[in-house]
Amino acid sequence: MTSRSNTQTGSNAKTLLIWLGGAVAVIGLVAVVISGAGSSGSEHPDLQGAPVVTGDSLTPLVSGQADPEAGQPVPEVRGADFDGTPVTIENNGKAKMIIFLAHWCPNCQAEVPEVVSWLAQNQLPADVEMIAVATSISRTRANFPPSDWLDSENWPVPVILDSPSSSVGVAYGASAFPIWAMVASDGTLVGRITGSGQVDLDVWTTALSTL
Repeated sequence: MTSRSNTQTGSNAKTLLIWLGGAVAVIGLVAVVISGAGSSGSEHPDLQGAPVVTGDSLTPLVSGQADPEAGQPVPEVRGADFDGTPVTIENNGKAKMIIFLAHWCPNCQAEVPEVVSWLAQNQLPADVEMIAVATSISRTRANFPPSDWLDSENWPVPVILDSPSSSVGVAYGASAFPIWAMVASDGTLVGRITGSGQVDLDVWTTALSTL
């Protein structure tokens, strides 16, 4: 990873980092650790993503610890949904909530309907984007293909289909699933958290108010 100088986050980022640490302690987030991530790509002809990732990769997150990459610019991504619709992660002046999902992950399968329910009852602020990344795809693992799974859940969030080598997940240091990357409007990482399959609506409200 290219050496970079540490930058100071704004007060909003500091506030959310405090929230992130509290969320891990209070909620007791449990993650499913990646098993061979990036080594078993899908063989399905419609699930061969080819996203282009630019920028320095983030080091993997260690669950329960402060995020060492907080304040650093996040990688930008030019990719596409399952049907080829372009989806990007770019520094466009909007804050972002990025969720990395693996179709075989039971915590992902529990968290997706919670997110769907939350979004059905709440509206994201105009200056905040939510983007999903379908990663660590393997036809030999449960709940394949991810496109059918997310369609069955009425998933409303734009999805970037990761490459067979999970290049986007690796670039964001995804060490467990699901994992959220919270990004400030200036394109720097506020922090990452691993999900437990449950969404605390109060925590979400706090997160959105600080982005």
